Amino acid sequence: MNPQQPYSLPPSPLDPPGQELLAQLRGLHLPGEVPFWPLAPGWWMLAGALVVVLLIALYLEWRRRQTLSYKVRQQVKAIAADLKAHPDARSVAAASAILLRRVVVSRGRDEAAVTFTGPAWEEVLATGKGGMGVEVARFVALAPYVPPHAPGGDGVPRAALVAALCHWIKVNAK
Repeated sequence: MNPQQPYSLPPSPLDPPGQELLAQLRGLHLPGEVPFWPLAPGWWMLAGALVVVLLIALYLEWRRRQTLSYKVRQQVKAIAADLKAHPDARSVAAASAILLRRVVVSRGRDEAAVTFTGPAWEEVLATGKGGMGVEVARFVALAPYVPPHAPGGDGVPRAALVAALCHWIKVNAK
């Protein structure tokens, strides 16, 4: 560079030609807000998956309610809840006896067990998978043969009897 020549700066954008260029520029435009509707595809997939899971759960619950175990347990609970017709534990056990025999028939393993009475029926109830306690099994085996208002009608607490019956049915019914 020549020291006698003054240094010249490049043209400024504020010079008349630069101002014309600046006037042609547009400002930044921000995108609009994201709308709530229509939903993004991911939300539709999530909603579809939830509907499928709900339908599967409803189907499984429906299937569970169609089982012999569920139906018989509901009948035992209805018998126990009817305090007018079944005032004591003995009458609950007597009314449930037919249901227990139906469960034994449905197993199909030992159909002769349906005809058992007394100690033999008590053994069927007390042994095997989900067997009742010996006292409860004895009480249930003898209950249909004891007169309605005989002493000892509450030999086993009602709640314990219903729990034992429901557990035995749940384990032994198909």
